[in-house]
Amino acid sequence: MAGVLRAWTAIAEKQPLLTLAVTNGTLGGVGDLLAQVIESHNTKKRFQWNCQRTLRFVAWGTLCAPIFHKWYLFLNRKFPLPGLQQQQQQSKQSVVNTEFVVAVSKRVATDQCVYAPLGIAGFFIAMNFMEGRNWQSAKARLREYYWPTLLANYAVWPAVQAINFGFVPPLYRVPFSSVVSIFWNTFISCANSQSASAVDLPLETAHAPVEPRHSEAIDTKM
Repeated sequence: MAGVLRAWTAIAEKQPLLTLAVTNGTLGGVGDLLAQVIESHNTKKRFQWNCQRTLRFVAWGTLCAPIFHKWYLFLNRKFPLPGLQQQQQQSKQSVVNTEFVVAVSKRVATDQCVYAPLGIAGFFIAMNFMEGRNWQSAKARLREYYWPTLLANYAVWPAVQAINFGFVPPLYRVPFSSVVSIFWNTFISCANSQSASAVDLPLETAHAPVEPRHSEAIDTKM
Protein backbone atom coordinates (compact mmCIF):
# COMPACT_ATOMS: atom_id res chain seq x y z
CA MET A 1 0.00 0.00 0.00
CA ALA A 2 2.84 2.38 0.84
CA GLY A 3 4.38 1.66 -2.56
CA VAL A 4 1.13 2.52 -4.31
CA LEU A 5 0.91 5.79 -2.37
CA ARG A 6 4.49 6.70 -3.27
CA ALA A 7 3.85 5.94 -6.93
CA TRP A 8 0.65 7.98 -6.91
CA THR A 9 2.44 10.89 -5.23
CA ALA A 10 5.25 10.85 -7.79
CA ILE A 11 2.77 10.98 -10.66
CA ALA A 12 0.60 13.60 -8.96
CA GLU A 13 3.55 15.91 -8.39
CA LYS A 14 4.28 15.87 -12.14
CA GLN A 15 0.70 15.89 -13.43
CA PRO A 16 -1.52 17.00 -10.54
CA LEU A 17 -4.72 17.86 -12.43
CA LEU A 18 -4.66 14.76 -14.63
CA THR A 19 -3.91 12.47 -11.69
CA LEU A 20 -6.60 14.02 -9.52
CA ALA A 21 -9.14 13.82 -12.35
CA VAL A 22 -8.48 10.12 -12.99
CA THR A 23 -8.50 9.33 -9.26
CA ASN A 24 -11.69 11.25 -8.52
CA GLY A 25 -13.47 9.88 -11.58
CA THR A 26 -12.56 6.31 -10.69
CA LEU A 27 -13.74 6.66 -7.10
CA GLY A 28 -16.95 8.29 -8.31
CA GLY A 29 -17.63 5.25 -10.44
CA VAL A 30 -16.91 2.96 -7.49
CA GLY A 31 -19.46 4.84 -5.39
CA ASP A 32 -22.15 4.46 -8.05
CA LEU A 33 -21.39 0.77 -8.54
CA LEU A 34 -21.75 0.23 -4.80
CA ALA A 35 -25.06 2.14 -4.90
CA GLN A 36 -26.36 -0.12 -7.67
CA VAL A 37 -25.43 -3.21 -5.67
CA ILE A 38 -27.27 -1.84 -2.62
CA GLU A 39 -30.33 -0.95 -4.70
CA SER A 40 -30.39 -4.43 -6.20
CA HIS A 41 -30.13 -6.01 -2.75
CA ASN A 42 -32.88 -3.80 -1.30
CA THR A 43 -35.29 -4.65 -4.10
CA LYS A 44 -34.30 -8.35 -4.02
CA LYS A 45 -33.73 -8.29 -7.76
CA ARG A 46 -30.89 -9.78 -9.72
CA PHE A 47 -28.02 -7.32 -10.05
CA GLN A 48 -27.65 -5.85 -13.53
CA TRP A 49 -24.88 -3.34 -13.87
CA ASN A 50 -25.97 -0.09 -15.52
CA CYS A 51 -22.67 0.81 -17.15
CA GLN A 52 -23.92 4.09 -18.61
CA ARG A 53 -25.02 5.33 -15.20
CA THR A 54 -21.60 4.52 -13.73
CA LEU A 55 -19.87 6.27 -16.61
CA ARG A 56 -21.87 9.39 -15.86
CA PHE A 57 -20.52 9.35 -12.31
CA VAL A 58 -17.02 8.82 -13.66
CA ALA A 59 -17.50 11.82 -15.94
CA TRP A 60 -18.83 13.95 -13.08
CA GLY A 61 -15.97 12.98 -10.77
CA THR A 62 -13.40 13.63 -13.49
CA LEU A 63 -14.87 17.06 -14.22
CA CYS A 64 -15.04 18.06 -10.54
CA ALA A 65 -11.50 17.09 -9.55
CA PRO A 66 -9.73 20.10 -11.16
CA ILE A 67 -12.45 22.36 -9.74
CA PHE A 68 -11.88 20.87 -6.26
CA HIS A 69 -8.16 21.41 -6.62
CA LYS A 70 -8.46 25.06 -7.63
CA TRP A 71 -11.10 25.67 -4.95
CA TYR A 72 -8.89 24.20 -2.24
CA LEU A 73 -5.96 26.32 -3.41
CA PHE A 74 -8.20 29.40 -3.21
CA LEU A 75 -9.17 28.52 0.37
CA ASN A 76 -5.49 28.02 1.22
CA ARG A 77 -4.65 31.52 -0.01
CA LYS A 78 -7.72 33.18 1.45
CA PHE A 79 -7.45 31.59 4.90
CA PRO A 80 -3.78 30.62 5.46
CA LEU A 81 -2.91 28.40 8.39
CA PRO A 82 -0.27 29.62 10.87
CA GLY A 83 3.20 28.18 10.26
CA LEU A 84 4.45 25.21 12.23
CA GLN A 85 6.91 27.31 14.25
CA GLN A 86 4.18 29.82 15.08
CA GLN A 87 1.87 26.98 16.13
CA GLN A 88 4.55 25.57 18.45
CA GLN A 89 5.10 28.96 20.05
CA GLN A 90 1.41 29.51 20.55
CA SER A 91 0.92 26.00 21.89
CA LYS A 92 3.19 26.90 24.80
CA GLN A 93 0.92 29.78 25.68
CA SER A 94 -2.45 28.18 25.03
CA VAL A 95 -3.82 24.64 24.90
CA VAL A 96 -5.80 25.50 21.78
CA ASN A 97 -4.19 27.26 18.87
CA THR A 98 -6.94 29.77 18.23
CA GLU A 99 -5.51 31.05 14.94
CA PHE A 100 -5.37 27.52 13.56
CA VAL A 101 -8.94 26.77 14.65
CA VAL A 102 -10.25 30.04 13.24
CA ALA A 103 -8.51 29.53 9.87
CA VAL A 104 -9.82 25.96 9.52
CA SER A 105 -13.29 27.06 10.59
CA LYS A 106 -13.32 29.80 7.95
CA ARG A 107 -12.27 27.31 5.28
CA VAL A 108 -14.99 24.86 6.27
CA ALA A 109 -17.66 27.56 6.56
CA THR A 110 -16.81 29.01 3.14
CA ASP A 111 -16.70 25.57 1.57
CA GLN A 112 -20.06 24.56 3.00
CA CYS A 113 -21.82 27.88 2.41
CA VAL A 114 -20.55 28.46 -1.14
CA TYR A 115 -19.31 25.30 -2.80
CA ALA A 116 -21.64 22.70 -1.30
CA PRO A 117 -24.95 24.33 -2.34
CA LEU A 118 -23.66 25.03 -5.84
CA GLY A 119 -22.02 21.62 -6.20
CA ILE A 120 -25.13 19.68 -5.24
CA ALA A 121 -27.32 21.73 -7.57
CA GLY A 122 -24.76 21.25 -10.33
CA PHE A 123 -24.73 17.50 -9.73
CA PHE A 124 -28.48 17.06 -10.16
CA ILE A 125 -28.61 19.36 -13.19
CA ALA A 126 -25.61 17.68 -14.86
CA MET A 127 -26.99 14.20 -14.26
CA ASN A 128 -30.37 15.27 -15.57
CA PHE A 129 -28.97 16.46 -18.89
CA MET A 130 -26.48 13.58 -19.22
CA GLU A 131 -29.52 11.30 -18.98
CA GLY A 132 -31.06 13.16 -21.91
CA ARG A 133 -33.84 14.81 -19.93
CA ASN A 134 -35.23 18.33 -20.26
CA TRP A 135 -35.18 21.39 -18.00
CA GLN A 136 -38.62 20.62 -16.57
CA SER A 137 -37.36 17.35 -15.13
CA ALA A 138 -34.26 19.11 -13.78
CA LYS A 139 -36.43 21.59 -11.89
CA ALA A 140 -38.61 18.78 -10.54
CA ARG A 141 -35.53 16.87 -9.43
CA LEU A 142 -34.12 19.89 -7.64
CA ARG A 143 -37.44 20.78 -6.04
CA GLU A 144 -37.82 17.38 -4.41
CA TYR A 145 -34.26 16.23 -3.70
CA TYR A 146 -32.03 19.30 -3.42
CA TRP A 147 -32.76 20.26 0.19
CA PRO A 148 -32.72 16.71 1.66
CA THR A 149 -29.38 16.10 -0.07
CA LEU A 150 -27.94 19.42 1.12
CA LEU A 151 -29.00 18.69 4.72
CA ALA A 152 -27.42 15.24 4.48
CA ASN A 153 -24.27 16.94 3.21
CA TYR A 154 -24.18 19.16 6.31
CA ALA A 155 -24.40 16.08 8.52
CA VAL A 156 -21.24 14.60 6.97
CA TRP A 157 -18.95 17.02 5.21
CA PRO A 158 -18.18 19.79 7.74
CA ALA A 159 -16.38 17.30 9.99
CA VAL A 160 -14.65 15.65 7.02
CA GLN A 161 -13.48 18.97 5.63
CA ALA A 162 -12.27 20.15 9.03
CA ILE A 163 -9.88 17.19 9.06
CA ASN A 164 -9.05 17.70 5.39
CA PHE A 165 -8.27 21.41 5.60
CA GLY A 166 -6.52 21.22 8.95
CA PHE A 167 -4.34 18.12 8.77
CA VAL A 168 -4.13 16.71 5.23
CA PRO A 169 -1.30 18.01 2.98
CA PRO A 170 -2.59 20.01 -0.02
CA LEU A 171 -1.68 17.37 -2.62
CA TYR A 172 -3.75 14.74 -0.84
CA ARG A 173 -6.85 16.81 -0.07
CA VAL A 174 -8.76 15.92 -3.23
CA PRO A 175 -7.93 12.17 -2.88
CA PHE A 176 -8.88 12.29 0.81
CA SER A 177 -12.27 13.78 0.02
CA SER A 178 -12.60 11.35 -2.91
CA VAL A 179 -12.16 8.35 -0.62
CA VAL A 180 -14.85 9.67 1.71
CA SER A 181 -16.91 10.38 -1.40
CA ILE A 182 -17.12 6.66 -2.16
CA PHE A 183 -19.70 6.45 0.61
CA TRP A 184 -21.17 9.88 -0.15
CA ASN A 185 -21.50 9.00 -3.85
CA THR A 186 -23.28 5.81 -2.85
CA PHE A 187 -25.86 7.94 -1.05
CA ILE A 188 -26.13 10.62 -3.72
CA SER A 189 -26.32 8.03 -6.49
CA CYS A 190 -29.29 6.44 -4.77
CA ALA A 191 -30.85 9.90 -4.37
CA ASN A 192 -30.30 10.67 -8.05
CA SER A 193 -31.76 7.32 -9.07
CA GLN A 194 -34.83 8.01 -6.97
CA SER A 195 -35.10 11.50 -8.44
CA ALA A 196 -35.16 9.99 -11.92
CA SER A 197 -38.20 8.01 -10.81
CA ALA A 198 -39.74 11.02 -9.13
CA VAL A 199 -40.02 12.96 -12.38
CA ASP A 200 -42.03 10.06 -13.80
CA LEU A 201 -39.46 9.09 -16.41
CA PRO A 202 -37.89 5.68 -17.21
CA LEU A 203 -35.72 4.35 -14.39
CA GLU A 204 -32.04 3.79 -14.90
CA THR A 205 -31.81 1.03 -12.36
CA ALA A 206 -34.07 -1.13 -10.24
CA HIS A 207 -34.94 0.40 -6.88
CA ALA A 208 -37.87 0.86 -4.58
CA PRO A 209 -40.67 2.87 -6.24
CA VAL A 210 -40.95 6.52 -5.29
CA GLU A 211 -44.28 8.33 -5.22
CA PRO A 212 -43.51 11.91 -6.33
CA ARG A 213 -45.49 14.77 -4.94
CA HIS A 214 -45.07 16.73 -8.15
CA SER A 215 -45.62 14.09 -10.83
CA GLU A 216 -48.98 15.46 -11.95
CA ALA A 217 -47.52 18.92 -12.47
CA ILE A 218 -44.74 17.52 -14.59
CA ASP A 219 -47.17 15.50 -16.70
CA THR A 220 -49.24 18.56 -17.53
CA LYS A 221 -46.18 20.49 -18.66
CA MET A 222 -44.79 17.67 -20.77
